[in-house]
Amino acid sequence: MKPEWAESMSKRMKFTAVLAVVLASNLVCAFAGDASESTKQSARVVARSAAPAAPKKLQATRRMLIERMKASREYLRESLPHYEQRLAMQTAEVENNRKLYEQNLISQREFENSQQAMTNAQLEAERIRHWIAEDDAALSLAEKNARAEIGALRRLAPNGYEETPSIIRYHGVTPWSPALIAKVAKFFQARFKKELPVSAAGQSSTHDRLGYDHREAIDVAVSPGSREGRGLIAYLRQAHIPFLAFRGKVAGVSTGPHIHIGMPSPRLHLIEANQHAVEEDVESVPTGQGG
Repeated sequence: MKPEWAESMSKRMKFTAVLAVVLASNLVCAFAGDASESTKQSARVVARSAAPAAPKKLQATRRMLIERMKASREYLRESLPHYEQRLAMQTAEVENNRKLYEQNLISQREFENSQQAMTNAQLEAERIRHWIAEDDAALSLAEKNARAEIGALRRLAPNGYEETPSIIRYHGVTPWSPALIAKVAKFFQARFKKELPVSAAGQSSTHDRLGYDHREAIDVAVSPGSREGRGLIAYLRQAHIPFLAFRGKVAGVSTGPHIHIGMPSPRLHLIEANQHAVEEDVESVPTGQGG
């Protein structure tokens, strides 16, 4: 019969395996969907307003599993110092009992019991560290999956709307500039009785590091799934304001849950390449024929 800690570890390994299967299934569905769309005539290509029932259920399951694993990892990280402290106490007790045993002040059974208690404490601490590493690996896989999923996204038609497990995007037709954020902030204040939590207005060091031109966009620190996030998304769609809503961290794309108001930010290296190409074209124009 397996000890209790071994049974718990087996259950967690099964949970991680389920998450891995769900992540893989989502990625396959995303690429399969794109391949199917590419075979249609371009005049008939329209933005998908909603995912089919089965993939949508799979997406919801994936999000639920990821959130549960994040909560589990946070709890384990907070618990680890307690287990390490307990191990240190048991180790000190063994050293003390060793001296007492050598002086014939305690029985061999008492000494061996303290050794067993130390071994148990060591196994428990190792189990917690293993589970944290397991969660880290699974969540890292989720981030890589989300990045591949975003990389496979197609350009949306005007007023097109699309949801994936990692992102919600809307190609609103209202001409956007950061100056319009006052209108959004006024709605947010009236609806939720609090200030709009702007985390980045225009370019920031984070966007410099990620390599995005964020000068024409505003980031709002609310999760798309929260009450404030759902309300803000509904308002932006009603006002035809473009946005991207990230459900969580996506390696190289998003540092966490937030709503990006404005058109998608282009890569800085692409802007620099375009500027360089324009400069080369200007230099190649014969004298007297430039505009």
